Amino acid sequence: MVGILVVEDEIELAKSIAEIIRNKVKGVNIFEAHSILEAKTLMYKNKPDIVILDINLPDGRGTDLYKEYKEFYPEGVAIYLTAIDSDIEKLIAFELGADDYIVKPFNVNELTAKINNWVKRISKGSKDYIHVFSDYYFDKLTGNVLLYKDGFYHLVENLSYRESKIFEILLENVNKIVDVDFIKDRMDLSSSDLPSVVYHLRKKLSKIGNIRILTIKGGKLKLVINM
Repeated sequence: MVGILVVEDEIELAKSIAEIIRNKVKGVNIFEAHSILEAKTLMYKNKPDIVILDINLPDGRGTDLYKEYKEFYPEGVAIYLTAIDSDIEKLIAFELGADDYIVKPFNVNELTAKINNWVKRISKGSKDYIHVFSDYYFDKLTGNVLLYKDGFYHLVENLSYRESKIFEILLENVNKIVDVDFIKDRMDLSSSDLPSVVYHLRKKLSKIGNIRILTIKGGKLKLVINM
């Protein structure tokens, strides 16, 4: 999942932007902030891959937040989404290293097309790493759960092939209910084998914290991540 932080002080507009992206861009996890203070809290907690930010915010300028974000996460993508249609502001933004500058009122198709392109680039650049939450990642090729710290990926836990495949399916549907028949069909797994695999997966994921696999009535599973 590619993390996207939307920083917009108009609450309804922030919700609208987040909803548009959710509906039109696949493989993203959206966070909303309505001030620089809120944005910093979410930024350091979740390390978003993309930040979409306004310039004028109630407690400061988006350009200052941008600088801090780039210092914290140099590979991150910063997109200005602002009502300021000024050549000088655009020049300043791009000289600071902004990745894009979109003027309000914006075209929905243009916004989502640009974000889609960035999501694809980020996904390719991160190879087969899936962002779980905060600084935790999952390498679906090796089955390794990794913690990104001090510029390196550190091994937290290694999942077996079947554990890895179930975890990948649940990550694709995080915080959603998944029918076990769907999992069995994707994996060619028998009903008798599934409970044991899920049990061992739960045990390994317990080392991370903030992440649980719930069993829902009717033979369903749900991966819950508390951000």
